[in-house]
Amino acid sequence: MRDRVLERLDEAGFDIQPGEASKLAEYLLLLERWNRVHNLTGIARADEMVERHLVESLALRRFLRGERIADVGSGAGLPGIPLAIVEPERMFTLIESRAKRVSFLNHVQGVLALTNVIVEHGRVEDLRSTPPFDTVLARAVAPLPELVELAAHLLGEESVLLVPTKADVDVAIGGVDDRFEIRRIEHDENKLLKGALISIERIAS
Repeated sequence: MRDRVLERLDEAGFDIQPGEASKLAEYLLLLERWNRVHNLTGIARADEMVERHLVESLALRRFLRGERIADVGSGAGLPGIPLAIVEPERMFTLIESRAKRVSFLNHVQGVLALTNVIVEHGRVEDLRSTPPFDTVLARAVAPLPELVELAAHLLGEESVLLVPTKADVDVAIGGVDDRFEIRRIEHDENKLLKGALISIERIAS
């Protein structure tokens, strides 16, 4: 698995060290093992896991801002765990409300000795962060206007909310609070994105 991970990520243009590839491979093996019992992800084939879980997660790496990163609705740790493995100088807070997934995240954090990962068991609207996070990552945890409302308290004046989506962006952004500036990053700006990336920031007052 390690060689497969290293080869595919090298093909994708990622600068991954062998030790990082080993941890990424071990993460996938842990996910595969837990998934047999707890159904954490619908993706079971190894090659598809490398593509969907690792390549798509690491495609977000160059858009990260600052040192404090939150992964909202982290689920099985995506994209937070792969990013934390390759960005050891940044702190990642994985926010997840479902107990089985929290147990898995804590297990991964311990087995892989990810000292830059904090697992928060709870709903995003109940989490308070002072100072705010620099980057907040969220996948399809709620319709975009609702997601922005739920996560707004985690964002400071210089923060960014990054939302990968395969949905129609024009439809997705409809109804977002006009206090926020929205930018779409299309596939042609990052060939590794399967869809678009929506970037949301507060408009300076």
